[in-house]
Amino acid sequence: MNLFVKQQGEGKPLILLHGFGFNGEIWNDIAAQLAQDWHVYQVDLPGHGRSAMCEYSLPILTEKLAVALPQEAVWVGWSMGGLLAMAMARWHPVRALVLVSSSPRFVTAENWPHAMTSAVLQLFAHQVQSDTLGTLQRFLALQVKGGEDARPQLRALKALLKKTPSPQAEALQGGLQLLQNTDLRSELSLIRCPALLCLGERDTLVPAAMGKDCQQWWPKLQTVCIKRAAHVPFLSHPQVFIELLQGFLNEFIAS
Repeated sequence: MNLFVKQQGEGKPLILLHGFGFNGEIWNDIAAQLAQDWHVYQVDLPGHGRSAMCEYSLPILTEKLAVALPQEAVWVGWSMGGLLAMAMARWHPVRALVLVSSSPRFVTAENWPHAMTSAVLQLFAHQVQSDTLGTLQRFLALQVKGGEDARPQLRALKALLKKTPSPQAEALQGGLQLLQNTDLRSELSLIRCPALLCLGERDTLVPAAMGKDCQQWWPKLQTVCIKRAAHVPFLSHPQVFIELLQGFLNEFIAS
């Protein structure tokens, strides 16, 4: 079974990649708006939603994406999906890149303080083996922590998890290992396409201060921060997010 990809709209291709533990359905509301002007592709990453599992390594994942999806597209990636979108932009033809609450390195390191500690990801990796659903729900709480209207957002995320196919445990383990072991910082300056990084002011997983760190490696990167948003700004502040996204895309198309 290949990747499951939901398509809607007409026009130039725009690809949406979800984050850890979810699937392409998390983009439904945003995708419906974008489909007025774009041919939108909502991807279920391997082992998530309706896509079969595969080995979770960057070369294999990016090759599967490259085979299943159009070349020279706009790639929009949230969290772990943004990490994959960065890899696509480094090694495959990409027209433009939009990263949402994402980072080239998700764990702290020397001169890279604005990230999760390795211990946090190791704990989740341990817990997901014995309590997959409980671990996912705890991770959801971290995604909305500190954000505006956190409780209704958490309810909405839990409801989405319940009504869509559960991710495979192997995919969750693979995703956590990918987040813990991947460091794309040295590759960022080699990404040539226009790129926007959208961050949440109150995000505890990818702190907004990471934007300046990222620009040290990637000077051409544009960054924006959505006030009072946590890790899922396209759900908590959809209108602000879509205006920022469309503004960037219109500027890119005009250029």
